[in-house]
Formats: sequence, C-alpha cells, structure tokens
Amino acid sequence: MNSTLDPDRLLDLILERCIQICEVGSGSLMLISRGDEVLDIVTFRGMNPSVRTKVKLRVGEGITGIVAASGEGMIVNDVTQNPHYISIKDDILSELAVPMIVEDEVIGVISLDSSRKQAFSEEYLELVSTLANMAAQIFKNLQTFRQLEQKNKIQQVLIDISRTVTSTLVLQEIFDDVMDRLDKSLNLERGSIVLYDSEKNILKLSAASGLTAEEMEKGVYLPGEGVTGKVYESGEAVIVESIVSDENFLNRLGNASHFKNNPENVSFLAAPIKSDTDVLGVVSVFFVHKKYVDLKTYLDFLQVVASIIYQAIRIQKLIDEEKREISRENILLKRELKNKYKFGSLIGKSKSMEKLFEMIQLVSDSRASVLITGESGTGKEMIASAIHYNSSRGDKPFIKINCAAIPENLLESELFGHKKGSFTGAVADKKGKFEMADTGTIFLDEIGEMDLNLQSKLLRVLQEKEIEAVGSVKPKKIDVRIIAATNADLEELISQKLFRADLYYRLNVVNMLTPPLRERPEDIPLLINHFISKYTSENVKKIKGITREAHKLLMSYSWPGNVRELENVIERAVVLSQLEMLDIQDFSEISGRILYGDEGEDVEVGVDPEATSEVASSKFSPAHLDALDGRAMEVVVGEVEARLIKYAMKKFKYTKTRVAKFLGINRNTLDKKIKDLKIDY
Repeated sequence: MNSTLDPDRLLDLILERCIQICEVGSGSLMLISRGDEVLDIVTFRGMNPSVRTKVKLRVGEGITGIVAASGEGMIVNDVTQNPHYISIKDDILSELAVPMIVEDEVIGVISLDSSRKQAFSEEYLELVSTLANMAAQIFKNLQTFRQLEQKNKIQQVLIDISRTVTSTLVLQEIFDDVMDRLDKSLNLERGSIVLYDSEKNILKLSAASGLTAEEMEKGVYLPGEGVTGKVYESGEAVIVESIVSDENFLNRLGNASHFKNNPENVSFLAAPIKSDTDVLGVVSVFFVHKKYVDLKTYLDFLQVVASIIYQAIRIQKLIDEEKREISRENILLKRELKNKYKFGSLIGKSKSMEKLFEMIQLVSDSRASVLITGESGTGKEMIASAIHYNSSRGDKPFIKINCAAIPENLLESELFGHKKGSFTGAVADKKGKFEMADTGTIFLDEIGEMDLNLQSKLLRVLQEKEIEAVGSVKPKKIDVRIIAATNADLEELISQKLFRADLYYRLNVVNMLTPPLRERPEDIPLLINHFISKYTSENVKKIKGITREAHKLLMSYSWPGNVRELENVIERAVVLSQLEMLDIQDFSEISGRILYGDEGEDVEVGVDPEATSEVASSKFSPAHLDALDGRAMEVVVGEVEARLIKYAMKKFKYTKTRVAKFLGINRNTLDKKIKDLKIDY
C-alpha cells in the first residue's frame, strides 16, 4: 500500500492482492461517481475489457450496488439462488463484495468472483474488508496529495510567468514564454493565445504550443465562431471535458487525430483575456484530463494567466504611446540597464551573475581573503573593485598590482618596499604596495605567476599581518585585505610544485568563479547597449543602437575573449561607423570568424568538436563571396544558420522543443527558420 503514490496503481495492486489471497480468478474495483450515483469500474482482472464500458451499475443495483448503498460487505456463495445478482460473466458462481469506506462514506466496492460455489468464508470477508478500508484511506490521501501537487504546480507556474512579465517588455517573448510554461506544467497537446484584430474583425493566433507554422496560419476565428469565438464573444471561460463530444469544437488548429493521446481523453479549457470593459483575446489549452485532477482548478489558473497577459498588453500599449525615435528593442535594453541588473561596473541579469552579485554583497564587509578565478576578459578586476567599494573599507586605499607584469627581481620591492642602499639603484626609501594599501585592500592579479620564494613571503603577510621591506630588519604591522585573481588552474600548479598549497588555502577562503560570456548569452544584449552608450558618449557620436541582423550576429558568436573582446569590438564599430545604427558590416571581423570557424579554442567548450567544425565551416571561398554582391550577408548567415539547425536537429533527435532551447530561440521562430531556409529533415 505504501509502494506507490499513483492512485490508479494503488487500486490495481489492492485488487490483485485480494484476488491472490482469496484464490479466485477474477474481480473488479469500482468507485462511486457522485454526479450520477453510478459505480464506475476503474480496474479489473479476468474479465473482457469491454466490461469497463458495458457494465454501469447504479448504487443499490445488483450485489455490488447493494453493498455500495448499505456499506455492509456481502458473501453470495451461490449466485443462482440470489435474486439481486446481475451476471457480468457466465462462469461466476460465487461473489464476495466489500465496501471501501473513508470517514463513514462509501467511496467504492471491491468485488471478487469465483467459478466455484461456496468459495468465500467469513474469514475472507473480514480480511478483504480490512484491506478495502485501509486502501480507501490511502487512496483518499493520495487524492489529496495529487490536489496539493496540482495547486503547488500552479502556484510555481504563476510565479515564473509573473517574473517573465516583469523582466521583458516584448509582448511576443511574454506570449511565447507563457505558452512554453503552460506546455511544461500541463503537458499540453496544444495551446494558443489569440488576439482580436479590430481592423479585420478577426481573432488571430499570436502564440502557440505544439503547432507547425502552417497550422498557425490556420488559427483565425470570427467572433462567435467555435468555442474560441464564443469565449471571446461572451467573455466567459469554458471547460470542454472531451473535445470529440462538443459540437462547437471546430478543430481549426489541426486534425485532432494527430494528438499524442486519444482525443476522447483530451479536454479543452479557454479563458478570455479581458479588462473591466473589453475582451482582447482568448488563451486556450488542450491537454489530457487525468483522473483525480480538478478541471475547475485548472480553469481558475488559466483565468489568472489571462489576466497576466492582459496586464502585459496594457503595459505595452502605454509604452507604444511614449515611443518616439528609438526602437522598442533599444528602449527595452535601456530599461533593463537599471540597478536591478548592475553591481558597480558589473552588468548582468543571468542567474550566474545574480549569484555573483549576491556573493559580492555577502563577502564585501568581511575580512576574508578572496580568490577570483575564471577566463581572461571576464571582469575579475571589476569584481575586486566591487567588493572593495561596497565594503566598510570603501573610502580607504584600493591598490592593484599585476604580478605577471613586473619582473620577479623587482616584484618583492614593489610589494613590500625597500630601504635606501638595500640594492643597486635603491637611492631612497620606498613604500611598497602593501604599506600603501594599509587599512584598505590590495588586489593581486595573475597570482599564479608569482615566484615561489615570493609566495612564502606573501604567506607570512597573511599569517602574521606584517611586512618586511627589502633591506629592513624591522617588520611593520599592517591591516590589509587581500583579493587575488588568476585564470590559471592553481590546483594543477600545486601538483607541479609551482604554487604553494598553504598559500592557496590562505587565499582561497572565498572562491568566486567568473562565468565566461558564452555561458550567459542573455547578458550580451545588455552589454552591447552599455558599450554603445559608453563609447558613443566618449567619441561624441550619434549612434542610437544596433540593427536586428547585427544583434543576431553578435549573439551567434562564442566570444572566446569574453566581455573584454565584446567591448573592443563595440568600441571599434562605434569609432568607425558613419551611420546612426550599427549594422552587420560594422562587425565584419566577427562574421569572418564565424564563417571560417576561427573563434578560438573556447568556441568548442561543451560542444562536440566535429559538429562545431561542421557548423562553422563554409563552402564560400573569397571568389564565391565576390559573386554574391548585394546578397553576401544574407546567403552566408543563412548557410551558417541552416548548418547549425541541422546539427541541433540531429543532436536532439529532431525534438523541436529541445532544439529551440539549445539554439536560444522559441519554437515558432525555429519552425519559421526551417521553412524559410528550406531545411529538409
């Protein structure tokens, strides 16, 4: 009884065990449908499958019906002598029926059948009755558990949708995300958002799940037409328990026979998207109605989703009224570049950057040493600055030194200072960086390049909180917080005896890993807009933004040089551009690298090398490119996109939802590209 959380599986197991215990050949378990007081067979053994639909006993009818009505178990050891017996199988001579009771309410009946007379004893009746009541209680608990699961799932989906609405102002992104989350939470057969077009007086599909591009084009309704049209016209939500039995169901979005499941088991829910006075559209879903799940609860949930969609549409209308010269995409990026996604000079809205911001806040006011690791160009120095200036030492010195930029024989003097005459050229006393950073913070960049002898002296500073200048015999107490950074694998250097393990553990009290740009692509648009704004101002330019094609190009690049490379590319484009919008020709070096696969070693991280090489390579020689005058960018980008989509389709076994997620686009965009690029799969 405790081996499953599936109510149906529980009932199967209980019936199976009861049949085994009583040593009989057949039986059934029925639950009472309170709507029409009928006993529905939910599981059976040893009978023709048609019994489930053909046998419909009412409460009080037959042996099982009498048990359901009275709540008392019965043994009939010779059915031929019982006037109430209703035959459902020719060879049955004995029947035992017991009620399933929870809190004094009969919820069902277990019926066991035998082809022998006198097959059941009072002992069997008592044992099966006990099992039936235990099963009934557990079944009821599982139903409650399922309902709680349903409500928890709904609550989480609403939270996720609300976050999407507050994180973007692009309606199509909101619509696509809403449908994606509905698909994942309800395991949709299909779903759609249709909006009213006042100019054409039609309801037109705006977003969908489970539909091809061709099927989406068919998603047009007149007000009052079909279930969707009636929901729009009436402004009232509807439940269709089975789409095959509803005369108003038009099946406009495609043949119901193409559903993954039997259409008889598919339910349809639709809710109007409306304000206090107007109906703007309809959101609807097709999904398999599982037993023990309340459709009314899901309809209430869909109505809340419709309300959120309306709020998003309303906000968008307000934005459109205020929009002037700048495109909607650039307005979005500027609004996103608020403190919500910034921490000092750091910019990002990805989960990895949010975690990094949170860690900066946590460690800023501590005295702990921090080791910042990650690839070159990921902003390790900016993170160190953010830690310092957000700490209680923010108004104290912040000294930076690159351990790889200073010769080893001078680095000790640079760090700890020296006394006059301590070596040739030491013509005066000099303060070292540690003494200059007293009461503040020192940032040691490229710590992995430090000489082993100097590492031991740095360890002493960490342990004793004192320094000793070159040529001095008197140590000096200091109060300095140390932040170190490296792009090297220090643990590997330790194994090679090139870095001290004890120094590593002293520095690595808090480790902060900076994510490479390729792992946080959602931050690229923010960074692009930030650098355009920065270098437009510095160079007194009038550049307003970036075109869609250029934006797509920059998003498709792997950025092996990380944020530093992106910044350099944007700065160069701003300096050289003579237009108001940066276009794809301003980033020719990026398109060249993508075209010929020259994106550095980092481009293949996490991707099959052969597959990446296949996508990156191109059949276009310089001579061929010259022949494409006027269409070069369109043809080349299309070729790269087509190869990438083919690779992803093969990799994920043509599962379009997974392919779209891998490519970072929505399902509808993927379908459109497959059609436009004439991709055969």
